Amino acid sequence: MADVSILHPRDIYLASHSSVYGIGGGVTVTEGLAAAFERVGFNTLILGVDDNPATTIEFDPGTPRLNLHSGVPERFWRFRNWVVPRTLGHSLAELPPPRRVFVGVNPLWIIAAKRAWPSVPIVFLFVALLSNCQPFTWYRRRPTFWQRINYASIRRAEHLALTLADRTITPTRQAREELEAFHPAARGRIEVCTYGAEPRQADANIRAAKRAELGLRDDDFLLLAVGVCDRNKAFDRAIREIPAVDKHAHLVIIGDGPEYNSLMRLTDELRIADRARLVGLQPDLDPWYAAADCVLSTSQYDTFPYVILDGMSYGRPVIVPRHAPPNVYAGLAEVITDHGGGLLYDRMRNGALAACLNRLIRDDESRASLGTEARDFAQRYLDWTTCVKLILGDSPEPPADAHESRTDTRFERSKTLVGNTTAESDDL
Repeated sequence: MADVSILHPRDIYLASHSSVYGIGGGVTVTEGLAAAFERVGFNTLILGVDDNPATTIEFDPGTPRLNLHSGVPERFWRFRNWVVPRTLGHSLAELPPPRRVFVGVNPLWIIAAKRAWPSVPIVFLFVALLSNCQPFTWYRRRPTFWQRINYASIRRAEHLALTLADRTITPTRQAREELEAFHPAARGRIEVCTYGAEPRQADANIRAAKRAELGLRDDDFLLLAVGVCDRNKAFDRAIREIPAVDKHAHLVIIGDGPEYNSLMRLTDELRIADRARLVGLQPDLDPWYAAADCVLSTSQYDTFPYVILDGMSYGRPVIVPRHAPPNVYAGLAEVITDHGGGLLYDRMRNGALAACLNRLIRDDESRASLGTEARDFAQRYLDWTTCVKLILGDSPEPPADAHESRTDTRFERSKTLVGNTTAESDDL
């Protein structure tokens, strides 16, 4: 391992569950927060995890992002949650500690940081409770022996992180209730703060170009779903209901994963391959949001899906399931109920999604109004500034010498510090 002790001191460390060059909710959170901290004068370091033990860590002392080795080769994933906190803790102890606060979006980082720097304030930015999410990925809810071992390690790590974190920040009241039910001892240290996306403007030319590329007419309605193709995201639900949706509706699914091939077969079996397309991973989602008329979720567990928030930031109405635990955990249902911007459907009832889609497609006035509500919500609540103020607490001013160690906030992905680019799901 390279001598990380020469790293320039930083005010804030932000730690994601994946490679700093990956994609997914964790990376979205750390990048958004880093940019917001930099805007108010604090310098940051984004930390990620690399599972390849052969990778050599090479970096400039002023680098804005850095991967640390997990100490667990990918093939030994079953033992990951037992081993990673210790190895990351040793690596963190070799870094200069953050001058203000350490923020982690994964429980393993929270455990590692508290072990490395007991006196540094540790903030757990809650993204998803895998103890509740994991069972939705199992076939018939019957885990294998190794899945049970992995699940036990996940529960242990999440309980320990909620114990060790000085503060935990959640995006919704529903998320706070979920955490308090899971770990009652954390009551009083969990705060609610909505965050997640910057308002954006869809370019009309980009929209037209992408829709032309897809062969869509002006009166066609594009439904967009984005995420890992697994049993939890359950994109098969949307595919199965497309035949009952208005003939002008076209579904595009962006992502890859274990269910990808079965979803492709399903579109062939239902003879709707011309109306439901899987396009795999895409390097740039902006043109797809611009081309879309609606962004939808079919997940059984999704605490605060950033792809839906991104859709709202573009002024696109969204369709999400109703929150109905323990069968469905839908954090954004609370947002739709409180602020509008979309429609809710009963995920447990066949045909409910199709009926909801038809209502949206056939009512132009309502659709336009919901899109406006979605954009207004994004502008008022999704900016990272409020979250930054909550993390900083009573001392929001940057140190007087902050300019001496300012880092480059452009996050050029061409500056490869470590190994291969990895693709991660929205789930931790």
